[in-house]
Amino acid sequence: MRQFIRLADKLPSSQIYGPGHRFVIWVQGCSLECPGCWNRDFWSVEAGYTMDVDLLISEISDTDDINGITILGGEPLEQPESVLKLIQSVKKIGLTVMLYSGYEENELNELQLKCLNSSDIVIMGRYVASLRDTGLRWRGSSNQKIKMISDVYQNIDINEQEEVEITIGQDGKVSLAGYPQKWLLDALNDI
Repeated sequence: MRQFIRLADKLPSSQIYGPGHRFVIWVQGCSLECPGCWNRDFWSVEAGYTMDVDLLISEISDTDDINGITILGGEPLEQPESVLKLIQSVKKIGLTVMLYSGYEENELNELQLKCLNSSDIVIMGRYVASLRDTGLRWRGSSNQKIKMISDVYQNIDINEQEEVEITIGQDGKVSLAGYPQKWLLDALNDI
């Protein structure tokens, strides 16, 4: 049976959303709507586009030189069936999984917990604008927690640092990933 996932965007190779080179997937749709969230365009379940999960898995497996995938959004755990299939499939081809969720563990149902427990690293907790800290690695606010689920990255050294990645696509489109400070956003807007 075909499964579909609602996506906002993809980035075939990034070095700031987890260890190594990662294929990054932003899902579309988030009912949490954290005040101050900078991914507000990813809240609506009507926006973005639908993709067959098998086609996404094929695209990921055809991508060279990646260590894993990172799934964020939007809210990945609001599409748990598709996200679980994606996680389990990429693990079978030897890739690691980093999953972001604004939920706390005690808010999750059985299927959502299976997504969490099938991942290698999980970033959990709602974004809190008053706790914004661009100097944190992989997180936007200091309340968010890094959970090492598998043994793969148990001994990784997480150096807290600001990370921003600017990518220029083959079509000339410039994209910005990470948690930029206002001065960088202003400078890019002036270009």
